[in-house]
Amino acid sequence: MNRVTQKLLFSFFFLLVGLSFGVQISQLIENFLFAEAGIYGNESLIALFNYFSLGIVGFVMAVVTGGGVIYLARKKQQEIGFGEHGELYYEVFKESLTAQFLVCENGSFYAVSQGLSTRVDLSESDLIAGGMSKLVDEESFAQFQTWQNNGEDFEQLTLYLRAQSIASNTLIVSLNHTHLKGVFLGQLIDVAEQTHRQKQHELLAITLSSVGDGVICTDTDGNISFMNPVAEAVLALLTREVEGKPFNEVMPLIHEESKEPIDDPMHSAMTEMQTVSLSQLASFRNHLGLEFAVEVSCSPIFIKPEEIAGAVLVFQDVTESRLMRKKMAHLAHHDALSGLPNRLLLQDRLIQACKRAKRHAHQFAVIFLDLNKFKLINDTFGHDFGDELLKHVAKKLTSTIRACDTVSRIGGDEFVLLIDAMEDRRHVRHVIDKIFSAATGEYEVRSNKVNVSFSAGIALYPNDGDNADTLMKCADMAMYRAKKVGHSNYQFYCTTLDKEAEYCLERENKLVKAVEHREFVPYFQPVVNAHSHQVEKLEVLARWQNADEVIAAEQFINVAEEAGVGNQLSMQVFEQAIAIFATLVANHGSLQLCLNLSVKHLLDGDFEAQLLNLLDMHELNPAQFELEIAERPLLERADDLKVRLDTLSRLGFKLSIDDFGLGQTNPALLKELHFDSIKIDPSFVSEIYETGHEDDLALVMINIAKSLGVNCIAEGVESTLQAHTLASHGCNQLQGHLFSVPVSASDVTHILKRGLDK
Repeated sequence: MNRVTQKLLFSFFFLLVGLSFGVQISQLIENFLFAEAGIYGNESLIALFNYFSLGIVGFVMAVVTGGGVIYLARKKQQEIGFGEHGELYYEVFKESLTAQFLVCENGSFYAVSQGLSTRVDLSESDLIAGGMSKLVDEESFAQFQTWQNNGEDFEQLTLYLRAQSIASNTLIVSLNHTHLKGVFLGQLIDVAEQTHRQKQHELLAITLSSVGDGVICTDTDGNISFMNPVAEAVLALLTREVEGKPFNEVMPLIHEESKEPIDDPMHSAMTEMQTVSLSQLASFRNHLGLEFAVEVSCSPIFIKPEEIAGAVLVFQDVTESRLMRKKMAHLAHHDALSGLPNRLLLQDRLIQACKRAKRHAHQFAVIFLDLNKFKLINDTFGHDFGDELLKHVAKKLTSTIRACDTVSRIGGDEFVLLIDAMEDRRHVRHVIDKIFSAATGEYEVRSNKVNVSFSAGIALYPNDGDNADTLMKCADMAMYRAKKVGHSNYQFYCTTLDKEAEYCLERENKLVKAVEHREFVPYFQPVVNAHSHQVEKLEVLARWQNADEVIAAEQFINVAEEAGVGNQLSMQVFEQAIAIFATLVANHGSLQLCLNLSVKHLLDGDFEAQLLNLLDMHELNPAQFELEIAERPLLERADDLKVRLDTLSRLGFKLSIDDFGLGQTNPALLKELHFDSIKIDPSFVSEIYETGHEDDLALVMINIAKSLGVNCIAEGVESTLQAHTLASHGCNQLQGHLFSVPVSASDVTHILKRGLDK
């Protein structure tokens, strides 16, 4: 039955009630009026009166009674909340998918939504008929009634259903007082969704508090509404202290280098409706005066696609990392020891100098400077002393040149000067003379005084090259020429140096091919007893059999080392020499073979095994071999070589120091290294001209050998006087052209036989 039918029935009912009341009232009037007037006998008049009064009174009563009831019903309907459009509102309320209801104080439901029916799995009619008292258990209904009397205007209750057919019989209901007394609005709350949202909020709060970056939120007016703990720590302010204050007032951003203000990124993000990142070097100073370098990203907070609630700024404190980057950038372009520009920065400045010189048509010079005998200074006083000396030299060089020029240290004891915008070569000579005058001489470092001199090479733009690489190469070549010419010297680059370099490269290539073709052969020079002159040892010397020419080792051994084939060349010679020695030792059992080793041999991990394999192949033992190491490289790498030398000594090899006297040997070090022999360099032997000079260095070295308890061998013996003098002062063995020049394998057999015939 719809609402219109209900209204028609109510109107008809009220009309009947009104007529009934009208009959009763008209009867009362009739009795009163006609009885008083005494005219009861006139029946027609009475009937007419009855009909008239019945109609008038019945109509009035019907109108009053029906209108009053309809008025009260409409008023009640309006109070409940549906108003004059109640039908529409009622239908909308019922169709709502939200689980809600209107309940009276007695527990009856006035209206329920479709969402509630679905939630409790009951129809609308069942809910209306039963009310809340039939829906929930007694304790829950009592809780509802208690809330009516004592509860707040809004409260959340936990109610339990009577039936348990659904997954959960628990309802969380929010109840609200309405403006009509005794009518309440209720709504079911999804506990799972509420819990999920609550967890999300808690997780968001924990995340913002735990994140390592600072987070600041503002409203649409740019006033701060939230800061996480990191932001509070950096700003040294709490959220409650800055809440509602403009962002620019609390955290004014400035450019790190220029100190100019940076536009508010919050305003930019909200205006542009997109994320804004600051590309410039941003920083700010907090109210305590502490300055922080920051990286900033700012985004608008969207409610809807085109509506924002404010902005969020995320910043990272990069003060330490930015300082580290600056330091690393400085170290990448400057020498860590002296603070001077390094090779990388020098290369860049050279490129720029070439561009300027080309544009303005002027010249500039590149000067390579090398400290003479710096390695000796390092070895004598230690590396710390050498480093300190380099710092002093760097200061002297820097103070000598103009501010527009550059002093660079490119490694070791090598410095490069860029003399910009010079007039001509005379200007360069003036500059280099000034440098030599100021930087050459005596330096006092750690209470020690040393004399420093330089060798310099000079290349000019554009005569010697028009690019950085060519100029560096030319200046380097000129510097090496200066070192060959003599100390404290400088040389300008010339094309002759290119020819020399080409010659060296060509010789290296020939040498590498000669190793591949096994063109190197052993020669032997006898070492004789100082008194009997009997041959006791044979020293192996490498020779290059180049076509019909035999080239001595002095002419190619350094080139071979620079070309990287020194070890390979030596092993080829050793293989042949040991095979020949195996045939000789069959007739001369006490004979020993001397092999010259370089530091590279000793540091090569495979050398020891290769040498032992050769000895095993020819059934020889280490005691038949003496290994010679030059004194100067030995002292330079003594710490690195000690273990290897000890190993060779334990295997049975005899060890000898070659070129003794050239390296300022420390006798204590020699004793520690356990050498068996020392070989006096020929330069000291050549100074023996006559007898009676007890202070000759060769004789002093013989005494050193005696004090160390080692065998003494003199090289370069050219005369009988030298041989006699050395022997008389205790030298054990002699070697030199007086006895034999280095000879081939075929000739060494004759020498051995001749010695036996004596």
